[in-house]
Amino acid sequence: MSTLKTNTNTNKNYPKRDQNKRRKTVDWLNFDPIPEVDRLFRFTCKHPALHVHMTGSYGHMFVDISDLPAPSRHYLAVMGASRHRCLSLIDHHRRKFLEKGGNPYWLLGVDWAHMKYRKLDYLNRMICHRPWMIHWKNFAVLITRRSPDGGPAFFSICSLHHAIGIMSMTHAMCTVVCCIGLERRVDLTQEEIDFLNIDDIDYWEARLSELFRKVADRPETNVEYMISEMKKTEKGMKRPAAKLCAMTTETIESLINAPPATYSSNRKSYSPVLLLANIDENGDDILEKEPPCEYPIYSHHRTFGYIDFRKRPEKDIPPFRVEEFGWDHVYNTMNEYTDTLTSRLDHMFDHIRTLTGNMSSASNSSGEGSPADQNEIDTTAFREAVWNYTQGLYGVRVDDYDYSKINRVLDKGTKTFIKLAACYPHKLTTEFTKALPGFKDSEKIHVVMMIAMARFQASMFHYTRAVCNYNAMCLSKKGWKKPLD
Repeated sequence: MSTLKTNTNTNKNYPKRDQNKRRKTVDWLNFDPIPEVDRLFRFTCKHPALHVHMTGSYGHMFVDISDLPAPSRHYLAVMGASRHRCLSLIDHHRRKFLEKGGNPYWLLGVDWAHMKYRKLDYLNRMICHRPWMIHWKNFAVLITRRSPDGGPAFFSICSLHHAIGIMSMTHAMCTVVCCIGLERRVDLTQEEIDFLNIDDIDYWEARLSELFRKVADRPETNVEYMISEMKKTEKGMKRPAAKLCAMTTETIESLINAPPATYSSNRKSYSPVLLLANIDENGDDILEKEPPCEYPIYSHHRTFGYIDFRKRPEKDIPPFRVEEFGWDHVYNTMNEYTDTLTSRLDHMFDHIRTLTGNMSSASNSSGEGSPADQNEIDTTAFREAVWNYTQGLYGVRVDDYDYSKINRVLDKGTKTFIKLAACYPHKLTTEFTKALPGFKDSEKIHVVMMIAMARFQASMFHYTRAVCNYNAMCLSKKGWKKPLD
């Protein structure tokens, strides 16, 4: 699991005779990864309907009916892509943000954005890396009950579901883009290299030495030139100060009257300042503890990342049981506000989990057996192992599943690839052609899709359960205040 430190092109999903031609023709600085993902699904995969469900559902989130403005949707995607340092998606959504009429100063960092979106930064990093940490009290500064539209500094229930869906789906799309080799690793500036290695101590020890040789500058793109010019202005030179989030009287009273230990008693604070994300639990500025990276900060605490659920410090947080709160609960909770989106997601999960070519190249990598024998292979056990192992990384367990099957079905190399793809896609240095030996490209894409959608569904499990707990604790009309946990 080594960190990328050089400008290497990992896009190896094409025939060797076309690779040199492709390197010359692709403009990586203005590259749009979404149509390329769609093209790969349509022509490389044996199941062309995949592109309808994956890229179609992702694109629908930016045009679906909602009170979220169009520029803000792409800015939320920038915030989500920055958690996995996916430069291709960050560049793509920054361009779309400007095309939709977004405020250019927001591209200087999340601190220049509206307070409404700054408050989402905390949930952004929790949903991406440790979704089991989401608590119902985190919604206290995000949702208001005084006005139907949520007010200028608050979200309505519909817009919050939509915003979280965009960020969580972008996290999953980072897995897809990085795994199939569409992440930009060429024409990197020094700021981008620093950003990619933000959590590498060895890199920064060498970076801050006098003998470190910087990368030669390349011509700036239009977006980069605009950002550099805005940094020179009076508004762009000084980072806006953190402010307290406004909270309603009813919300404050509900937090005071809430049980002191619900879901996790190890958390020190749920203060409004903490949700702004550039202040930690002790009230210190996070930026003072991070390396001096000049790349725009679209999500604070950039060194924050995934930890193994089994080694989590919050031992009082139990595993998420699908039998107690499954996808049907998520669907019914969100369908009231975003019926089109939830219907698309429901069809996508059903399609991906049942999709199979009834072949396993890994089982026939030696070349033995006829095509008729290959067609009789049942891949259900493999698909279930990939899905349940991925969700297990995020604390989701199925009581009816025998987890000892995972070690019998998945070898160590496959499990390593799944964990890297799901939790650390930005550190995935294994080339797509070398990952999952014995699998065809179409089968590899299917595995990547299952990993991405399994982690997306796991994030939505934790988020929706916290929303239901918030409804039970703060929106109860009959005085019944008891969380589901």
